Amino acid sequence: MSRLLKALLVVIALVTIPSLLSLGYRLIYGHGNSLMGNLPRFIVWAWDRPEDLRFLKEDEAGIAVLLAYVRVEGEQSVRVERRKHPMYLTPKTPLIAVVRIETSKPRWTFDQRKQALDGLKAVFDDSSVPKAVQIDFDATEIERSGYASLLQDLRRDLPKRLPISITALASWCMGDNWIRALPVDEAVPMLFRMGPDGPAVRRAIESGDDLNEELCRGVAGISTDEPLKVKDWLGRVYFFHPEPWTRAAFDKAVEPFQ
Repeated sequence: MSRLLKALLVVIALVTIPSLLSLGYRLIYGHGNSLMGNLPRFIVWAWDRPEDLRFLKEDEAGIAVLLAYVRVEGEQSVRVERRKHPMYLTPKTPLIAVVRIETSKPRWTFDQRKQALDGLKAVFDDSSVPKAVQIDFDATEIERSGYASLLQDLRRDLPKRLPISITALASWCMGDNWIRALPVDEAVPMLFRMGPDGPAVRRAIESGDDLNEELCRGVAGISTDEPLKVKDWLGRVYFFHPEPWTRAAFDKAVEPFQ
């Protein structure tokens, strides 16, 4: 076999394997975003601080509540730290159970990944019948393979009816398509605290550019202290608020989208 033919086969494999994995997931679980259809258009993030969200009506918004941190360090260490602060809400308000993953030079070994998976499942099992689960993780390039494997394991073990959402760097949704093969139903582009590339991303979005990654289309994560002019492609908006939520803060956040 010639060197040229070998090189072409390698390129074909690199292109088709992720696509086949994505296709297999879509055939089994449905199209991206399809399982998220029962959630409200507006979702507020409730971070680990005291929150009283009883002012929300059950059909007005959902709550994505941070329930735990999973900290993955070095070759072995995996620690699960549960939410420390209370949150009050109307009983029928739709909930998304959120876990934040933070890492420090992780190896993502098999044992480490299993510990992280067990931690995620324990948190989600203890939550109050969520409508969806969400993983918040800013995976670096060298962490992508381990993260993808963790999500594959999580999808296998969770009920098929329970959708998986992830947060995504804006770049993942605008040309860096590594998330395309992930077994998730939604990727929420975090359009705030974007770092050095933030101004360019904001200009692109405000000028009407679409997010070309399918999992990111029609959804966005926005902070109340970084207003962003977006066009009408948004179907669901997640709102971060740097202070505890109030009725006034919620009304001000959603007003541009009504």
